[in-house]
Amino acid sequence: MTSFKRYMPGVLAIAGATLLMTAPAQAGPVADFYKGKTITAISGGGAGGGFSFNARVLGRHMVRHIPGNPDWVVTAMPGAGGARSMKYINNAAAQDGTVIGAVLPPSILSPLLRKKIGYDSAKFHWLGSITPMAQVISVWNTHGIKSLEDAKKRVVILGTSSKLSSGYLIPALVNALAGTKFKVISGYRGGDRQNNAMQKGEIQGRGSFYNSYKVTKPHWLKEKTIIHMVQLGPFIQDLPNVPRVRDLARTDEERRIVKFLQIGAQVGHGFYVSPNVPRARVAALRAAFDATMKDPAYLAEAKKRKLIVDPVSGRDLQRLIVAAMATPKAVIDKFKQLVKLDTVKLKKAKKK
Repeated sequence: MTSFKRYMPGVLAIAGATLLMTAPAQAGPVADFYKGKTITAISGGGAGGGFSFNARVLGRHMVRHIPGNPDWVVTAMPGAGGARSMKYINNAAAQDGTVIGAVLPPSILSPLLRKKIGYDSAKFHWLGSITPMAQVISVWNTHGIKSLEDAKKRVVILGTSSKLSSGYLIPALVNALAGTKFKVISGYRGGDRQNNAMQKGEIQGRGSFYNSYKVTKPHWLKEKTIIHMVQLGPFIQDLPNVPRVRDLARTDEERRIVKFLQIGAQVGHGFYVSPNVPRARVAALRAAFDATMKDPAYLAEAKKRKLIVDPVSGRDLQRLIVAAMATPKAVIDKFKQLVKLDTVKLKKAKKK
């Protein structure tokens, strides 16, 4: 057989040279932009929570893969179930790729649940997710509440940041599906404040992400300081006997509603930038995120710190969120009715 290399060495040499010239040409402007700059990663969770922690670990390694090797700092902006930080990034933060959001998943659905929230989740550029994250409703172990059956017999007081957070939406939906008596008090911004409130006895429990407990409160899990009532999203292998919200659904309509609410869990530790960031920088940040997910140094630190790495690419995340934002209005309206979001709004209006 005739060798292609033998008869076309010039073509191969030119092709190779073209590839070598193209990569720096594409990376050059992006590297020039990021050189000497600092990327601020804004977490929708509290400063002491798992979302901020994951953002710090990610940044230590991702900067090596971003052209220009910028610095990386993390700041927390909890509030409104993460919607506060997303609104800020969309409307007030720098729009040039120097601000990255570490999403608090419930905020992805907020534009469908409240009018004039200030952003459209589908219009952000999604860079990727470190891992999907299952959610749990958990109670402190001193209150004698061991299961959902106990929560049907007595009021269980939970704390959360706002009525748009999963800390409100999940227990409110479980109340509607299973007849439990969860009562949710809002105003506790950030998971660290909610955890402190549980410890002090101000509240009996809260909704959170199981991975966050594994990272920030592993001793609580080991010592069974908290008892898990129900789980939502990817099945938690550690909790084989804890019921899933999807199994509480009785009709196709209720199953569609549970699927809608699970979007946040599917996104998990997701990262994004504002819609106005130039496409070349978005592409560079997505490539840097993907490279970090395979970086031996990052994976070694993640393993040491017991972080779960099961990445979802930015493009797959984008498709998931675009599809979620196209959820039929009838499903959303029924969900809002079940969790009494419209009632909450009317009560606020009367107080004014």
